[in-house]
Amino acid sequence: MKIEKTYDIGDRESVLLENDSFRVLINQEKGMVPELCSRKGKAWINAHWQPWFRNTSSDKWIAEKHEAYWKVPLLFDIAGNFPCCPNFGPGHSWKGSELPPHGFTSSMPWKNQGLRKEKGSVSVQWELSPENQALTFKKVDMIRAHENVHYTSLAVSNRSDSEEELNIGWHNTVGAPFLESGCLINNNSNEFMVPPLGTEFDNTSQLQPGSTSSSLKSMALRAGGTVDMSRVPGVTGYTDFITAKVPSDSPLGWSAVVNTRQKLVYLSWFTGPAKLGKSEIPLFFYNYWMNYGGRPFQPWAAQDGGCDRSFCLGSENSVSYFANGLEESVKNPSLMGHPTHIVLHPGETRVLNYGTAFFSYTGDALDLGISRVEQNEDRLMIYGEGKDSSMSIMAQSRFEELKELSQF
Repeated sequence: MKIEKTYDIGDRESVLLENDSFRVLINQEKGMVPELCSRKGKAWINAHWQPWFRNTSSDKWIAEKHEAYWKVPLLFDIAGNFPCCPNFGPGHSWKGSELPPHGFTSSMPWKNQGLRKEKGSVSVQWELSPENQALTFKKVDMIRAHENVHYTSLAVSNRSDSEEELNIGWHNTVGAPFLESGCLINNNSNEFMVPPLGTEFDNTSQLQPGSTSSSLKSMALRAGGTVDMSRVPGVTGYTDFITAKVPSDSPLGWSAVVNTRQKLVYLSWFTGPAKLGKSEIPLFFYNYWMNYGGRPFQPWAAQDGGCDRSFCLGSENSVSYFANGLEESVKNPSLMGHPTHIVLHPGETRVLNYGTAFFSYTGDALDLGISRVEQNEDRLMIYGEGKDSSMSIMAQSRFEELKELSQF
């Protein structure tokens, strides 16, 4: 087991957590996780998206210098996955202050509160306390020996004397070399919806705005007919967004991307609505941001009107109204029967526990995709779509050690 302070590209202060088969690199700046790697043979294969336009210099954000191209600080540093709170969507004014895109947790540097090495795990604790804001944040990142899992606990506290509304989400984004055409997208939802008109996807999407479906395999097209969005098509020139409902009776929320050629799986999971504790933060939605070359403008393209050089898939989870931001969530308090935001009472702290696994499989066990995921005492049980196809991975599916570490 290894844990050490290091530097990512662009001189970003970071922490590396590593065991014999798995490694995670976490940036202090904006909480970005640019590397989530599984060992395959001699190689480390990174599942996480590495934007071609990510700043690689040691420059810090200066609006006068960088805004024309990158537009917002988030895109200056974006990579892999990151926590979003109290906003999930574009920046806007809220209660007299400015909420940045995807919230303070993805726009500011986190303070490293110390590294910890145990016999069977390594972890790092972080804090974030935005000035003149009601909410404060604490986070623990952990990996365990012989597991290909990144565990994260995020605590949100309300230090004000009034109730505070918030979105929360994990913005997981996968890219090459893991992501390629033919990858399969799976979850346990049977309710899917495309955002109505009035979003950033109005001019990039091939899907019918506001349309619904019971399956990713049959999503309505603007041009008529349907399309299978459960299989990654490669570069199409479209950028689409789909939100799916986590079933209300589910004890476990899970979302997976399966590369059947490389025999690799990217899987995230969290406590489902049916098993939430009083102090836990729910995640009610799966969100799929399918950026398959549909943004011919900077910074996605080198010039406005040029070639979008990006190919990535956001496999995200949230409490939000699509990705429209906190204000729109408060205006639209329900989506597909679930709340679109949560409310913290004065002095209240609530915690989200979250797992991201990246692992190999053998044979044809998951070649048709994943049908269900179940919790076991020390494993996640993963069942394929094919007859008698299943496997398991070592994991604390109920986050026991993570909960002990994160006694916020």
